[in-house]
Amino acid sequence: MSHPDVNLDVRGMSPPEPLEHALEAIYTLEAGQRLRMLIDREPYPLYQMIEREGYLHESEFTASQHYLVTIWRP
Repeated sequence: MSHPDVNLDVRGMSPPEPLEHALEAIYTLEAGQRLRMLIDREPYPLYQMIEREGYLHESEFTASQHYLVTIWRP
């Protein structure tokens, strides 16, 4: 059975809060789940951290001037 994606909105938060919330959410993901996070800036430090743990990510700049970052484990 597939689990729904986890949605996280960290827009407007000051660093390091978005990173902390993202890491907390990522480590609770079930197999097949993805984290979909809205954030004000591209989270390059987060990418480096999760890549070492084997996670993949993609990001897109939205029409609302934010980034939608999707994170999952293959």
